Amino acid sequence: MIKSMTGFGRGESEGWITELRSVNHRFGEISYKIPRNLASLDGRFREKIKKRVKRGRLDISCSPENSRRNEALTFFLDEALADQVYGLLKRLNERYGFRQDPDLKDMTAFREIFRTQEESPDIERIWETVCPSLEAALDSLDQMRVAEGENLVQGIKESMRLIQGFCRKCMERSPQIVEMYRERLLKRFKELLPENGLDQGRLLQEVLLFSDRSDIGEELTRLMSHIHQVHDAIDGEGPHGRRLEFLLQEMNREVNTIGSKGNDLLVSQWVVECKCELEKIREQIQNVE
Repeated sequence: MIKSMTGFGRGESEGWITELRSVNHRFGEISYKIPRNLASLDGRFREKIKKRVKRGRLDISCSPENSRRNEALTFFLDEALADQVYGLLKRLNERYGFRQDPDLKDMTAFREIFRTQEESPDIERIWETVCPSLEAALDSLDQMRVAEGENLVQGIKESMRLIQGFCRKCMERSPQIVEMYRERLLKRFKELLPENGLDQGRLLQEVLLFSDRSDIGEELTRLMSHIHQVHDAIDGEGPHGRRLEFLLQEMNREVNTIGSKGNDLLVSQWVVECKCELEKIREQIQNVE
C-alpha cells in the first residue's frame, strides 16, 4: 500500500494534545516542539514514530491542554527576606510614628518573599498519559497519508497505462521503420546509379546495418518489464518511494534510447508523450513514502 509523505494527525489523551505534520523529504527527519520537562522522552517519541513513518519530514507538537498543567511547582517562604522586610516595616513605624505593627496584608504586598521551585516530573507517569495521544495522532496521520497515497496511485497507474500504450505502438511500428528505410535507400540508389550499377549486396548490407542500429526491441522489452515492476511495487509492501524512483530513472533511460535509435517521426512523437507522462510520475513519486 502506497502512502503519501504529506499529512496531518491529532490526538488527545488525559489533557495532552499531540499534533503531527508531515511533508515530503528525501530522508526521514523529525522536528520536536515539546515542553522542556519532556525532553528526556525524545527517544521514546522517536521510537514510536519511526515504526510508523519511514520517510519524510515530520513536525511534532506535544503540549498539555492547560499550559500550566505540566508545571510541577512548590511554593515556599524566603524566611530571611521576609524577616528583612518585616524589620524594615517596623523601622518605618518607629521612624514616622505609625501606631500599628506590620500585619500579614503588609507582608504579602512584597511578593518577592515567596519563591517557587520546580519539582522533578514523574517521567513514567507523564509518558503513560502522553503516549496514547501520540498513538492517536499517528493513527490520524496514517489515515490521511493512505488516502492521499490512493490518489497518487491512480495518477501513476494512468500514466503507466498510457506509456504501455505508446510502447505497444512502437513495437508495431518498429518493423515498418526498417522496411521504409529500405525503400528510401533503394529509391536513392536508383536515382544516383544506373540500373545495371545497382549492387543488391551493398543495398542489403546497408539495410542490415540500419536495422541493427535502429532496433529498439530490447529497449521496448526492458521498458515493458519496468512497467510491470512499477505495478508490482505499487501493490507490494512499502516503503515504495526509492524503488519507484529507481524504476523511473531506468524507464527514462530506455525512452531516451528509443528516441535516439527510432529515427521515425511517429516514434519521436510517442517518445515525447512518454517523457511527459514520466515527468508526471516523477512529481507524484516525490511525495511517496
